[in-house]
Order: sequence, then structure tokens, then C-alpha cells
Amino acid sequence: MKYKETYMKPVVLVVEDNEKLNSMLKDVLESWGYAVLTETDGHSGLETAQSRLPDVIMLDIMLPGMSGYEVCSVLKGDIRTQSVTVIMFTALEDLESRIYGYNVGADNFLVKPVNYNEVKAIIQKSLADKLYRDTLENGLDVVSTLQAFCRLQAGKPVNKDSLSMIYCNKLIESLNWDTVTADRARITLLFPSPAEMANRSGLLPEQIISLAGNLRMGTWLEPVLRFLNSPEGGKEELRSELVTKNCLEVAELAQLVIRYAELFEENSDRERSLAVLKQESGINHYNQDILKRLEEILQAEQILENIY
Repeated sequence: MKYKETYMKPVVLVVEDNEKLNSMLKDVLESWGYAVLTETDGHSGLETAQSRLPDVIMLDIMLPGMSGYEVCSVLKGDIRTQSVTVIMFTALEDLESRIYGYNVGADNFLVKPVNYNEVKAIIQKSLADKLYRDTLENGLDVVSTLQAFCRLQAGKPVNKDSLSMIYCNKLIESLNWDTVTADRARITLLFPSPAEMANRSGLLPEQIISLAGNLRMGTWLEPVLRFLNSPEGGKEELRSELVTKNCLEVAELAQLVIRYAELFEENSDRERSLAVLKQESGINHYNQDILKRLEEILQAEQILENIY
């Protein structure tokens, strides 16, 4: 059982090598209703943060064994602790130190001697922000769940690992895309087909696509869906908007893997499907880098099949 599950109150970890200040902060924070953990060196602070998962970490910069900068950098690189608010406090007031702290992931700063009114305000704001973040659903999870419901309603099996999604994931890895761009590509492929939904509902595909505009992600998803569902001759005029919304490569990757999946479903032949993609490339203006990566992936798969 985690510490915060036992106490059922927000947990603040104080990592400060000055034991007097450490003790004073603990007393004050507990008087405000928080559960408090304390450590006096960097290594212990890091271990406690990773094992107890506090809500807020107050972290000194000058610590024995491991600096606060190093601790913060590790915490922000760890998926378990990257969303925990880190407040660094130090006697150093120069701008350079703060900039360095922000660069390693610090969320806020307090200058010693600390003002307890400021401490209280920052912690309250940090906890309010954390509560908001914790109640948000991940966009990829939401779309994945909606897709599953749509497939069940249509009497189809729930299958997250469609051929297009399999190659989407392989291409994302090959292209080394960042998490945000990668999730956008996955969301695009998970989104129910506007054409299929239009056939079942009697609406036009554009009316289905416009529903995405009600979502926050609709700012990029709507133009991507419009691109994918437009005739090949009408795609070029949509590219400028995709560039503006920073989602052109997402649309181009989805375009390629969807088309490859269609071709492979028709002939069950990698080489033939790839050959058709290459023939279409000039007319459909496929992204050549993504097409080349797909070709490399398919060739690697063929080699492995021949070996085994």
C-alpha cells in the first residue's frame, strides 16, 4: 500500500540537507493538512520519490551525493514521476540557475529564506493543476474505446491491431517520431471511417468529419480526416492547412498505411502491394521518405520469413 493511500491526503516530499529547515517545513506543511516525507540527500530523495510517488516534491539544489538538478532530471525522465510537480528552492537568485532548473524539468522555484505564504500558494496551485490533469482522459485511449464500441455496434470484432495500425507502429518506430506526433497518427487510424459511418447513417462523409471539430483534438484531426477522405485530385489544396496545423506527416503516413492495407487485402502479396504504391506515388504524391521506410520494413519482413 502506498503512503498516500494510507493517509488519504496530499503527500509532499521535502528534500533538503538543512535539517532545521527540513523540520520546520515538515511542521508547517503538516499543520496545513498535508502528509509529509523528508530526506536530506539527493539519492535518498530520488529513491523516496520513485517508491512513494508524492504529489509535490520540494527539492533543494545543493544536496550531498546528487544535486537537485540531477534528481529533477531523473524524475522528469521517469514515466512514474514525470507529472509530479517539482518545486526547487535555493539560496541562488541568479537567472542562469533558474533557467537551468527549468531546462531539467523544474515546475517552480522558491528562494531562501522561504516565504510560507508563497509556499502555501504554490503548493495549492500545484495540487489543483494535478487534480485537473489526473481527471483528463488520454486522447488515444478515448478514440480507441470509441472505435471498439463502433465496431461492436456494427457486429465486427474489436481489433486494435489492424494491418494499417501494425505498419503505423512500425513506421513510427522507424521514423523515431515524438510521442505527440505518434499518438496523432494512431488516433487517426483508430477514428471510425467517415465513409463507412456515412453509409450506415445516411449522412455525408463531410458531416461525419465535421463532428471531430467538437473535440480539442479536432483542430488537427478534422483537416487530417478531410485529407484522407478527399479524392486524390483534391488532396493537394488541403496540404497547406495540414502544414499550418503541423500534421502533414501524420496525414501522409495514414494515407500510405491505409492504402497498403487495402492493396494487401486484395492480393495478399507484399511485393505486388508495394509495387502498386510506387506506381501510384507520382499521381498521389506519397511522402517519399515514409514510402522508403515502409519498403525497408517490408523487405526486412521478407528476409525474416525466408530465414525461418
